[in-house]
Amino acid sequence: MPTVETLRHLSEVWKLFGDMPDETTLGVDLAALYLGISVKTLARYRQTGGGPPYIQYQSEDSKARNQRVNYLLKDLRSWRDNHKVNNTMHAAQVRGLAFSSLADLTVFQPFWTVKPSSGMKIISHVLTISDEDFKNMLLDYDADIAWLTVEEALFRDWQSANERKKWNDLFIDILSTLISASKAAQDKHCLNLLLNR
Repeated sequence: MPTVETLRHLSEVWKLFGDMPDETTLGVDLAALYLGISVKTLARYRQTGGGPPYIQYQSEDSKARNQRVNYLLKDLRSWRDNHKVNNTMHAAQVRGLAFSSLADLTVFQPFWTVKPSSGMKIISHVLTISDEDFKNMLLDYDADIAWLTVEEALFRDWQSANERKKWNDLFIDILSTLISASKAAQDKHCLNLLLNR
């Protein structure tokens, strides 16, 4: 289907969803279409958790495993809105990759690397690149995954200065926060000593 026809079709679909009330019940196919994911991915969410809430009708006398599954449109909207991200670092936090302490920076993390003639260069953390870039990295035989701490990664060569800057800023933010917290704790300790004399 040509791109323009696809866009026209999608605009009709989105208009249809936009006109539906929140209490509308959708089957698996329409729920997957609304979320922009495959039916298989939606099924995996039902098996492993982490997906939108769903309704499963079971008759009392049936022992069938594949009972009818439906979704409420309001639940799909809410689940989708909870997965909005602002940038790749925010996406990493949503995926469970959050750094908030010095200990977090010492845990080995997977970084995509390439080996051009000049030596290994880091591309980015595995969880912070788009799905499309991830697929491309899998097809690139020069690409590999290196397990490094954030500190180690920052002292390696990077392919992109902008990508390195994200991790550098994160590293500095955590250190700055810890330094401020330590100074505040020291000031509090000194004040308590003065007041308790």
